[in-house]
Amino acid sequence: MQLDDRIKKIATGMNVADAVGAYMDSVAPPPAMDVEKETSDELLAIVEVMFLMAAVDGEISDEEVEELQASVHALSDLRAVDPIELHATMSQLNAKLEAEGWKARLEDATSRIRAPDAKQFAFQLAAGVAFVDDFVAHAEAAAIDSLALALGLSKDESQRLLRDVHETLFGG
Repeated sequence: MQLDDRIKKIATGMNVADAVGAYMDSVAPPPAMDVEKETSDELLAIVEVMFLMAAVDGEISDEEVEELQASVHALSDLRAVDPIELHATMSQLNAKLEAEGWKARLEDATSRIRAPDAKQFAFQLAAGVAFVDDFVAHAEAAAIDSLALALGLSKDESQRLLRDVHETLFGG
C-alpha cells in the first residue's frame, strides 16, 4: 500500500480543518486574533509532533522521512506546509529540537493542538511515523506514551487509536 493511501486511510472520517475551525468558532477570539494564522499554527504543530516522533531515537530513517512527506502532502491541502518546503521545515524543527530538547518541543507543539479531533489526528499521524517500519523501538514506545499524556488522551483512547493505526497500516 502506498504511503499516500495509508495516510488517507488514517485520516478517514477526520477533517482537521473542520476540527480546528470548530474549535476556533467555539471560543470568542480576542480582537487581534488571526484565525487563519492560528489554524496554520495548529497544523504546523501536528507536523512537528510527527517530526518529534521520527527524531526521538536520534535518527530519522528514510522510511520516516517518506511517512512525513506523505503526511505533509496530505496536509498541504489544508495549507499547513507546502511539500516543497518540507526540507526547510524539518531543518527549522531540528534546530529547535537541538536548542530546546525533545520534551520542551513536545510540550510546545502539543500546546498548540487544541481541538479534540486534531489531537487524535496528530496522535494517529505520529503513531504512523513510529509504526512505518513495523517495529516500535523502546524510545518510540516511550514517546507515544508521552505524546498521549501531553495531548490529554486517556490510556484507553490512546490504545484504541494505536490499534486503529496499526490495523489501517498493516491489516491487523
